[in-house]
Amino acid sequence: MEPRLKRSADRLRELIAEGHSVAELERESSVGPYIQDKVRLSAWLVKAESIIEATFGQSGPHFRHLAGLLLKGRPEHSYEVNALIGLLTGALDDLEGGFLLTQENLVASAVFDSVLEQARHLTSAGFKDPAAVLARVVLEDTLRRLARAAGIADTGKATALNDALRDAGCFNKPQWRLVQSWLDIGNAAAHGEFSAYKAEEVARLLDDVERFISERLGGGVP
Repeated sequence: MEPRLKRSADRLRELIAEGHSVAELERESSVGPYIQDKVRLSAWLVKAESIIEATFGQSGPHFRHLAGLLLKGRPEHSYEVNALIGLLTGALDDLEGGFLLTQENLVASAVFDSVLEQARHLTSAGFKDPAAVLARVVLEDTLRRLARAAGIADTGKATALNDALRDAGCFNKPQWRLVQSWLDIGNAAAHGEFSAYKAEEVARLLDDVERFISERLGGGVP
């Protein structure tokens, strides 16, 4: 798990444990049992909302579920706190199971498809060079995502990432060699070596990169 997601998972565990402690603060009163330490309850709720929003976003199902639980107002009883603990526990399970990474990659895949479609229009119009550059940008971003998912530092050059993914067993040798051939065309375009490749090679590059993204990001990183 990449560091950002690990921090979120650790925070969720902390808040789940704290939530159990808050639920145990419920005490009997003349009007029935309720949690009397409002300061501690409110502080925990703020932290729970914050981690869900920061990790999954306001448009995600976790935040919407949280908003639904809080629709009737702030909880005052242990059973209401326990419902929120259940939400945090489910969020932790999804995070550790790769749910968030899968959703991010699905979004990225859709964006990349749009960029590659633009590159195809450029190629068809006779502008193979900017199309090759766009393909390289998309490919490099994909490699960085795959590296992060594999626990590999994503700060190196694209060729170094390709090597690292091969060494980590994410790519077999034919896949590694194929990715390198794609990078070679993109690098040539980026360095102005426009005679090093032909328009039909760029067209094939776009198809290959699109297929690669679909396999690697379309259904989540394996």
